[in-house]
Amino acid sequence: MSRLLGSVPWPSARHSRATGQEWERAERDALHLLREGPCGVCRERDDATRRWLTYFAHESHTDQGVMARLGAAAGFCPAHTRHLLADTSASWLLPPVHDAALTGGQRLLADTSTGPGPCPACVNGADAEDRALQTVIRAVDRPPVREAVADEAVCLPHMALLATRTGADDGVWLAGAALAHLERQRTGMSWLAGMDPDAAARALLHPLLDPLLRAEQHQQQRAVLDRWDADIALVCCPLCLAEHRAARRLLRWAATSTDSRRPAREETGLCPRHLHDLTALGGPSVSAVVADNRARWSDQLTRFRESAPRGRAARRTAASQLLRPPDCRACAEEHTAVRRQAALLAAAVRDPVRARAFEHAHGICLRHALDHSGALPSLVRTVLDARLALLRWEVDEWSRRQDWHTRHEAKGAEMAVGRRAPSLLDGHVYAGLPAQPHLAAPPHERQPAAED
Repeated sequence: MSRLLGSVPWPSARHSRATGQEWERAERDALHLLREGPCGVCRERDDATRRWLTYFAHESHTDQGVMARLGAAAGFCPAHTRHLLADTSASWLLPPVHDAALTGGQRLLADTSTGPGPCPACVNGADAEDRALQTVIRAVDRPPVREAVADEAVCLPHMALLATRTGADDGVWLAGAALAHLERQRTGMSWLAGMDPDAAARALLHPLLDPLLRAEQHQQQRAVLDRWDADIALVCCPLCLAEHRAARRLLRWAATSTDSRRPAREETGLCPRHLHDLTALGGPSVSAVVADNRARWSDQLTRFRESAPRGRAARRTAASQLLRPPDCRACAEEHTAVRRQAALLAAAVRDPVRARAFEHAHGICLRHALDHSGALPSLVRTVLDARLALLRWEVDEWSRRQDWHTRHEAKGAEMAVGRRAPSLLDGHVYAGLPAQPHLAAPPHERQPAAED
């Protein structure tokens, strides 16, 4: 939804001179969209994204324009990479996808004037989301449509977005309907935070961070470099590992603390992604943290509704505040962890002993190299270039081994490059952990280790 937050059109985008037949068609289209809960807009976005990925796997991966956009983005986002990893019928497509990510990512590393573009699958989903919102907006004042919206057919984030994109009266009604939902406190996470088709995949990966949290605490009690040595001994990006470990630590604290050290309300603000992760984690304090986030939404919606009588300027200000992404404590922990781990990396590689160890380590991932502000330490860049060169060879070798005339050759580890490569291209795919090929797919789709 983030692509839609940049502008707040006002007043309503509906046409005041539409005919009765056009209004009936608009109502019919909106009701068709909202026929199932908990959010027709989320469902339209996610269905369109799945269709795009399916078409990509079967047809459009041969389209040069599509692959060029994928290269400009340095590959798919973590969620859509996980989607491809879970699709056992598309496993053969992973190396070509990684090849495009390598080509585009190395070009972006060489030319720092531009950053990675958006994930093509995300763009398609955002376009579908925008169309779905417009479908609801065109008929939002029709009683059957309002009844559907009031019956949880639109999630809270999308109700807030609709409220800012319609006329003043419709916006006030939408804010009031959302407040009524919040007061009843019977809505689930899919309504409060929107639908998240990637949440189940993350829930498989995140528990694997828990042993690393305990090990980190033990190592820190001895020496900072003990933790660093343990991190680079793992076959993963140390920055991604620190980032996901920090968020997991924060969520565990928020979910399980019941004594005087439990988080205060100002420490419990979470974005939709981390709200889903919190509920998957579970714990005695989850309901209290969710209640704090409901109260935060309630305060924002109340201010928005009360701004209507104060004129257009006040409504615009309230709309901007309503659409402003929440101050997510888990996101802040992630950003701090990456910054501190990057500073520790820069200091550690100045030590000859640690520098030699880093030369044999996994190194940072391509995505963090692209996100790094300023020049990378020379050793870090050298190790990354070497790992990317080796990955390129493995991808090329995988491609060569697909030829009929190579069927007599013994298959090596490079044939599993499709599932190993994400840890180097974007360590977020495996939640900062070493490659987890059997956890990328839902349990019923996992393959035995001998088949990988």
